[in-house]
Amino acid sequence: MCGINGSFVPRFDKNVSINQIKHMNNDISHRGPDSDGIFFDDGFCLGHRRLSILDVSNNASQPMTSENGRFVIAFNGEIYNFQEISKILSHKFNIKFKTSSDTEVLVNLIQCIGIQKALEMLEGMYAFCLYDIKDKQVYLARDRFGEKPIYFFCKNDFFYFSSEMKPLITPLKNQLTINLDSLDHFLKKSYINTDSSIFNEITKVKPATFIHIDLNTKQNLQPKETVYWDYEDLCIKENNQSSHFSKAQYNISKEHLDNLLNKTIHKTMISDVPLGAFLSGGYDSSCVVAFMQKNSMKKIKTFSIGFDDAAYNEAEDAKKISSYLGTDHQELYLSEKDLLDTIMNLPNIYSEPFADSSQIPTILLSKLTRSKVTVSLSGDGGDEIFGGYGRYFLGQRVKSYLGFLPYNLRKAIKSSKLINLQKPLVKALFGKSVTNFDQKFIKFEKVFDYLDDKNLFDKLALFDNNLVKGPAASVKTNLIWNTDISYYKKAMIDDAINYLPGDILTKVDIAGMSVSLETRIPLLNHKIAEYVAQLPLSFLYQNGTGKYILKDIVHSYIPRGLMHRPKKGFDIPLGSYIRNELNDYVSSKIEYGRHHFSDVLDFDEIEKVLNNHNNFKIENPNLIWNIASFFAWHEHYIK
Repeated sequence: MCGINGSFVPRFDKNVSINQIKHMNNDISHRGPDSDGIFFDDGFCLGHRRLSILDVSNNASQPMTSENGRFVIAFNGEIYNFQEISKILSHKFNIKFKTSSDTEVLVNLIQCIGIQKALEMLEGMYAFCLYDIKDKQVYLARDRFGEKPIYFFCKNDFFYFSSEMKPLITPLKNQLTINLDSLDHFLKKSYINTDSSIFNEITKVKPATFIHIDLNTKQNLQPKETVYWDYEDLCIKENNQSSHFSKAQYNISKEHLDNLLNKTIHKTMISDVPLGAFLSGGYDSSCVVAFMQKNSMKKIKTFSIGFDDAAYNEAEDAKKISSYLGTDHQELYLSEKDLLDTIMNLPNIYSEPFADSSQIPTILLSKLTRSKVTVSLSGDGGDEIFGGYGRYFLGQRVKSYLGFLPYNLRKAIKSSKLINLQKPLVKALFGKSVTNFDQKFIKFEKVFDYLDDKNLFDKLALFDNNLVKGPAASVKTNLIWNTDISYYKKAMIDDAINYLPGDILTKVDIAGMSVSLETRIPLLNHKIAEYVAQLPLSFLYQNGTGKYILKDIVHSYIPRGLMHRPKKGFDIPLGSYIRNELNDYVSSKIEYGRHHFSDVLDFDEIEKVLNNHNNFKIENPNLIWNIASFFAWHEHYIK
């Protein structure tokens, strides 16, 4: 895994362009500490920082040129089926390889069959820039689910791109303005949408997409977008709503999926440097580790972190699973100082606003893991692909229990405050076992008057607020919500398209790369996703809970008794921190924001939210953290 940068500024001479790319490379040196390289041609400059994983020799340094000398590539990621592709290139096209790297395979595959057909063949995670020296064409491409990021700016006769936002801010700072729609989205969801950015002038290459820019049109550069894989479309076409559970068909599907997981995870383990895995003790990471250990003669190195607060601690569960599977396990219990020190450094790590507080333990887990290995596999993506989040089956149950009631009656029940009267009893029964109880109870209240499936999903997924002044942002609605597919599957698909790349994959990529750790996510192999998409709903959703078939497969390798327990989020006691250790920090960031955003944000409402939280009236830690995180980011980069 690496970092890439590039620019096309015709008015710069070669030395100015190269010096600028050197500075941009330095800004992402953590993504590639092993070496760097720069290519220049006729105003176009391409930079690369390398973290050596496959073929660690200098022969595999980048930017790399294709065999015929026409194409140059700067690549970030891993191609897991590159060995199969290399055989095809050798036998069919007589390509003679100089290295054992996947980058050389990729650039020559594109030389032989073109970029779109090449992308359709790939299994892996990647973001890359390809430059056609002969025709002066630039291509920026991103993997199917968006594991690897790539930002770009294109205006008039020049453009820039990078793996992270930070290298773009310095050269473009005077031209950048805050995108208020993105800010509104961020305050509601803790992340920026995957097809935009916090700035109006910078965007991201979307997942499963490549951008083409013709440099010959020097006065009016126009990025052209091509989608090479459409997960939403295939889910709609492959949809199987059958509620009938055929045991015979289920067993066939389970066996096929077991084999597919085994083959995929084994393929994802290829590395020329030490490799390990995150192990939380949940089904997804345990699944990955079980198959890794099955395919290894040595003990797999596994890593977990723990908390003294039992509501957040999964370390004991991870340790038991490690012991059963026989891995070489290491754990680290986090101190309050570890967490607070990391919080203070977040703006330096995440150069675009990001406020999913699980980023904090993820950074510390990555740091622990990097002390022993260079590559780590994780179980991320399992909830979106197999349907594991509570908002999926909670929404499905809400529809079952309330869907038959007319909207006006449900609205009247909500208005009567009858639900809120039950809160003390529910909190007494379940409050100690549920993190952020007040925040979740507020969402429970709001679902009673849902209008349709999309509205129900938003009520369960958003930290609802109207802090951004002015008209509401226009929100793109995915096609999936206009189909007759079950709510459960619609919610899964929406999350895979939006929440997964915007939040989960951003969190993991930036956290890992901040300590030069490559993270791999085998459950997001597109062949697994395509197979699961056509399974009947009954194979995923059983007895009011999700991921049925995946859990059943895991039980073949790990006893049910070790796995069967309430799901815990990978989080920290944020609500308590905001009232205590982070109180001054949060207040200072809000005061900073008041001086810079009083015309944009409703600070009376912000103070109300903070006071209600601090006085235990209405806990709303995630919304407060979103607010403070945005101001901390702005103070660090824009002030």
